[in-house]
Amino acid sequence: MKFDPTALAVIDGTLCQLTREGARAGSYAPLASAVAEFRQAALRCYVREHPYGLLPGLPNLYCLDGAFRLQWMAEWPDPADPCAAILGEEGEVLVTRSARGTVVRLDAHTGRLLGVETPMAAAS
Repeated sequence: MKFDPTALAVIDGTLCQLTREGARAGSYAPLASAVAEFRQAALRCYVREHPYGLLPGLPNLYCLDGAFRLQWMAEWPDPADPCAAILGEEGEVLVTRSARGTVVRLDAHTGRLLGVETPMAAAS
């Protein structure tokens, strides 16, 4: 069976599922301010929100299933350095980048933290 991804778009900060004609078929309201980025994967969608407006300690990265149900929130290593980009999947690993440039690797199925790669400081 081939997975046929649905058309998704961010409209007014809300993640929307679109019909073939471009009309909204469903939507997912953000947890706080607005959806900044999403990336579709097989049977799931990773969502990054603007971090402003989230309760302290809540990560701005999470995963939804195909019906827009929350599956997990990322086990984020530093609440003061939120997720700034979803880079992609490497097998079963979701690769992201923080605002300070740290590469954060998460289990794609659970959001559990697998590793952190801190950028090297520039030599002066």
